Parts: sequence; C-alpha cells; structure tokens
Amino acid sequence: MDLINILEILQQNDIEVECHSQKNIKIDQVAGLKEATKMQLSFFNDIKRVEELKITQAGLILIQAKFIEHLSKENKSNYLVVKDPYLAYAVLAQAFNPVKFPLENASSAIILSDNISSDCHVGHNAVIEAGVVLQEQCVIEAGSFIGKNCQLGRNVHLAPNVTIMDNCIIGDNVTIESGSVIGGQGFGFANNAGQWVRIPQIGRVVIGSNIWIGNNCAIDRGAINDTIIADNCIIDNLVHIAHNVEIGEGSALAGQVGFAGSTKVGKYNIFAGQVGVAGHITLADGCQFGAKSGVTHTIKNPGSYSGFPAIETPKWQKMTVRTKALDKTAKKLKALEKQIQEIQKTLEE
Repeated sequence: MDLINILEILQQNDIEVECHSQKNIKIDQVAGLKEATKMQLSFFNDIKRVEELKITQAGLILIQAKFIEHLSKENKSNYLVVKDPYLAYAVLAQAFNPVKFPLENASSAIILSDNISSDCHVGHNAVIEAGVVLQEQCVIEAGSFIGKNCQLGRNVHLAPNVTIMDNCIIGDNVTIESGSVIGGQGFGFANNAGQWVRIPQIGRVVIGSNIWIGNNCAIDRGAINDTIIADNCIIDNLVHIAHNVEIGEGSALAGQVGFAGSTKVGKYNIFAGQVGVAGHITLADGCQFGAKSGVTHTIKNPGSYSGFPAIETPKWQKMTVRTKALDKTAKKLKALEKQIQEIQKTLEE
C-alpha cells in the first residue's frame, strides 16, 4: 500500500493527519515498534516506550506532535502526525488485514428462511431457522445457530459455534465471537416449599449496532421485558449479562464481568475485569469500576469506583493504605497499653 492510499484511509475515517514522509514509500503490514521492518507501519503514544522508538526500523510511524523530538535521525523522515496514534493504527490495521469469506453458502448449512440476503455467507453445519432475517453482508460461520424469527442487520459476523436463540434482534456491524449464547433462558425460579419452579423467560435480547462481543459470553433473554445492549458497546470474553439488564451506549465490559438481573447501566460506563454488579440497581452515565469491584447499590454520580462494596476510588485507596497499616497500628496500641499499665502500677505504689 502506498502513502496516498494510507492517507485516504485515514481521511475517510475523519482522522486528521499531518504528513512528514517520502511519497514513494510502500507499506505491506502493521507491526510493533520493536518488530517492525522498513515495509511495515507502527505507532508511538507512550513515553515509556521511547527506547523502542529510538531503535525501530518501521517504514512509517504514527505519532503525536509532542513526541516528534524523540524520533531518531533514521525515522525522522517518515512519520505521520495524528491526534490519536492508537486509533489511527486500528483503522489502518483493519485495512491491511481485511476479513474475507466466500459468498456461496456451504452445502451442509441448513437454511429454513427465505429472508437471507444474497450476499450473505452461511458456513458448514450452521443452522438458520424459519423466519430469520439476515440483511446484507452477514457472515454466519460453521456450527452457529440462529433461532426462529431473529432479525440480524447488515454486516453481522457470527464466529463458529455462536448460538442466537429465538426472536432476538441484532443491529448493524456486530461481531459475536465463538461460544457465546445470546437469548438463553434467564435465571428465573420461584421457591415452593424447597422446590424450585422455573419461570419461563419470554422477553428477548435486543442488541444495537457497532458492537463487539467476545468469546463464551452469555446474554440472557428478558423474563418479560427485553435485555438490551445499546449501540457502540464492547464486551470482552466470559461476560455474563442476566435477564432484563440494560447496558447503556458506549459502555466497555472487560473479561469475567457479571451482572445480576434487572440492573440498568448508564452510557459510557467502563467495567474492569471481574467486576460483579448486583441486581435491580441503576448506574449513572460515565462511571468507571476498578477490577474485582463489587457494585452492590445504585450509583447516582459519574466517576471512578473501586472495592467491595464499591466506593469512590480515592476513598478506597485511602482505606487500603490504612488497612495495610493496621498491624503496625495494633502493635503501637499494644505498646501504649503496656506503658499505661506500668504508669498506673507506679502511681498505685
């Protein structure tokens, strides 16, 4: 790919770029700073990696203006100044590594619906039940299952062995990775004198557009109302979202995060790994939850939260420091008690 093509891709994605490069360069792939060759593109946005920047052999570097002074003489002739090098790298990495699938459907696929766009691809042993709608450019890989009356928008990609249960709705530009189950039965049971009586879950899962869902996630259908994932969310591997949960637009969920039922999550919330969220609570827009936090109550204000139960991160950090000092404090108290006892003994004499 030549420089003109690279600049066009960035501009098409509304990324402003200031070019400082020879016009005749050719780039054939992206790579890390340490590994990159003269035919590869890389990026720099972390001053901690400045030594890698000094020795890189990359043919073209994406960099912020404030870091230009750290470029070596060798790579100072080929770089692009952008506001967010990581974002620019992501866009170009996709361009260098497009996902390609055959247009024809596999002979072993079972397709029982007439509403499949002609440019979709359905892989080996995939099953598409009656009433399913697949819009343009959907890819259903081997072994995946789509239940009755599901609706999938444009450019939906199901990796191998994804399960979409009946009546679910998925928007445009959605990727769901292997092993994930969308629309499985929620955890609804009533107790009758020690015996559990299952409550049929009759809601749906409604997933918006521009969403990425990782491997082995479970998003349960609603008990009565729908479980909802709003637009522009990213969900890591092994995430569980229970019935009737609503995840707000632009939220990010890291691995092993779990939500109990009927919780409502605001827009642009970020959950680090293994955060647990109780049911029937509401979280404000713009919250960030540290790893292994336990969110047990409604959060009304945006900000950073950590610990169990989750509180404002600065408060949690102070408590953690004090907790570490408890043993030392206890020893001091014991020594003071001993001194007081000795003083009292002296006064009594």
